[in-house]
Amino acid sequence: MNVQKRFVGLSLSGALLFAFSPGVKADDAWKRKERAHTHLIEARRLAADYRIDKAADKARDALKDDPSLAEAHVYLGLQRFRANDLKEAESTFNVALRLDPYQAAAHCYLAYSLYQEGQLESATDHWTLAARLDPTSPQALAGLALSQFKHGEEDNAARTFQKVLLYDKRFQDLTFLQNERGPKWSGVLLKDFSDLVAKMASRNYP
Repeated sequence: MNVQKRFVGLSLSGALLFAFSPGVKADDAWKRKERAHTHLIEARRLAADYRIDKAADKARDALKDDPSLAEAHVYLGLQRFRANDLKEAESTFNVALRLDPYQAAAHCYLAYSLYQEGQLESATDHWTLAARLDPTSPQALAGLALSQFKHGEEDNAARTFQKVLLYDKRFQDLTFLQNERGPKWSGVLLKDFSDLVAKMASRNYP
């Protein structure tokens, strides 16, 4: 009986040692990161379809397992931007940029928030960098075209707008731009980009 008790005690001790061993902790951390990236991939898919609220929910799930995912913070910031909570959006985009200064989407959408608040020059800096980091992003190129237009650089704006339409022709459709299943722009941003689209159309631009 004593031998059996000692054996049980040794077995329990061994199980506890295994549970708290570095290898088990590393495996658990790996599983959390894998789970976080699974949520992030789903958030990315939803955001690409402009289902931003659902993308933000998935981003929150991802951040529970890995708070260092800059892209996840972008989706949270984008949700706040679409709700016209610009200060909170800016704060969240800046969190993303502290985690990853080369996160193109964070620069792009931070610029949109800044533009809505009348900060054209700061917005221009971020759109310029976003377009360099992701030269095929219609969102970044649309912002850059708007900046060029507001600076009186109509020829540059026209060339950049051509690239926008190359990647997403819907950016010439004002209904799409203000729609829930679109960028959902409003206020001065929508008005000024509408002026840009009208000017491009008057140039017989495709």
